[in-house]
Amino acid sequence: MNSLANIIHVSLLSIMKNKRRNIFTMIGIIIGIAAVITIMSLGNGFKQSANKEFSNAGASKGAALIDYLPQDFNATNRNPFTDADIDLARQVKGVKDARIKEDDTFGLSSKASTEKKEANISVVKKKAVESPEKGSGFTEDDNMMESRVATISSSVADELFKGDAIGKTIYIDGMGFEVVGISNHAQIQNIVNIPTRTVKHYLPNLKSGSPQLEILFDEKENKKTIANDVADKLNRSGSASGFGEYQYTDLEEMMKSVGKIFDSITYFVAAVAGISLFIAGIGVMNVMYISVAERTEEIAIRRAFGAKSRHIEFQFLIESVILCLIGGIIGLILGILIASLVDALTPEYIKSAVSLGSIILAVGVSTFIGVVFGWIPARSASKKELIDIIK
Repeated sequence: MNSLANIIHVSLLSIMKNKRRNIFTMIGIIIGIAAVITIMSLGNGFKQSANKEFSNAGASKGAALIDYLPQDFNATNRNPFTDADIDLARQVKGVKDARIKEDDTFGLSSKASTEKKEANISVVKKKAVESPEKGSGFTEDDNMMESRVATISSSVADELFKGDAIGKTIYIDGMGFEVVGISNHAQIQNIVNIPTRTVKHYLPNLKSGSPQLEILFDEKENKKTIANDVADKLNRSGSASGFGEYQYTDLEEMMKSVGKIFDSITYFVAAVAGISLFIAGIGVMNVMYISVAERTEEIAIRRAFGAKSRHIEFQFLIESVILCLIGGIIGLILGILIASLVDALTPEYIKSAVSLGSIILAVGVSTFIGVVFGWIPARSASKKELIDIIK
């Protein structure tokens, strides 16, 4: 009976002998672990999504972005990154290459016109807009066929057509587009949604209202130093240096800070959810005390055959750990399923990511509960002497 395999076998038989009681005992552990895993998976998903957005915005190790802030945002748009500015950036020591990176997240600046009116707009590239507030919108087939169609915001419709825009034609950069829907955007006012391939084909000259200069260098180089040197050189000799300021923002540091905030929130909420594990541990201790009381004869027989106190203690301790591990594994699976379900129901807003650390945490916490809350009953069982049991 001293071998670990035999101890585990006896423990499983004991757990199966009282299935209903042990299942109810495990429910607390299952709920606690599932809650912790769900929260950590969603927290990791948010963190990965944020890191991806920062990377897309220039937070990667081998690249940095230089922004331009004009003194007067209402002034006529000036191109702050000319070919001469790009050549200046390439002259800075450590820079391998420089190029324009245009962020069209908030639209490409342009003007929309009819025969009599004109309006400032932001052109947003979309693969499809199938459910606008008014009209039919356009589909992915329109995108593939590079159809000259567009949906416009209500503000543009009111300004150009007094609201009656469906079926009318607007002109952008000399090209006509049929209005097939009115669809507003949460972040931008005067928007015009046009199929992505159509924009690339018919409106290749549209520029972002906030272009950035992307500089590339070896990952071993000091990113911050090189980027600041480029910004300083452009502020001295750049084509738009007298009308605004070139500056570098360390997005990598911001990404780390945001990651720390996400981790802090995730661990705090997970810790609150994990309070139920303490209650579950009390339940495990109670069940183990009952098991010790019910198996007094077994303890007596083992004592008669020469089992020592540590053998008895180890037997009951292993039973407690196995009971908690089973609950922990079920909770882990349940937590992953819940996180995946939330992910599936809200694919555009919430992403889940189960990490190896979460799995190790679930197994580790379950084992810890089994050891901590099973040790006292196991110790109680080990102190039972054969003479005391016979009396």
